[in-house]
Amino acid sequence: MKTAIEHFGEFFEKQGWSHHQSDDKSAIQINITGKNGRWVCMAVADVEGESVAFISLFPSRALPQKQAACAELLMRINFGLKHGAFEMDFEDGEIRFRTALPIAPAEVTPAMIERMVGSNLLTCDAFYDPIMRVLHGGSSPKEALAKEEEKPSTQPRFELN
Repeated sequence: MKTAIEHFGEFFEKQGWSHHQSDDKSAIQINITGKNGRWVCMAVADVEGESVAFISLFPSRALPQKQAACAELLMRINFGLKHGAFEMDFEDGEIRFRTALPIAPAEVTPAMIERMVGSNLLTCDAFYDPIMRVLHGGSSPKEALAKEEEKPSTQPRFELN
């Protein structure tokens, strides 16, 4: 029986993505370059084997004077999300996006891993710029999200058969 982390490793290899597994084999790390930025991701299995998470770590941390605005932005984003959640550590300002499956490792399939990773990466890339605008550009949370909504879509919303 493969572990959830082994499933992640196979998925990353299939995509041609280099990755690094922790010594205790409980986590695996990759570096991602999206359309809007670069960040580090980790797949992590809990000790009990009851869940697996894929976490994107943003490259910038929220300084204490930006944490309130950043927290507001992340809550505004989270309100509309179907899968996953943005989080911020108020101790060190770390910002991350977490998607998780409450499932035994024996039940994890490659399709689940693909959907989990894809959803996480697309969401992070979509909200990368608004987060950076609040952290470094002086935008309010509302302004940062409004600018994102004004951007023209580069992909069609629907495809016709």
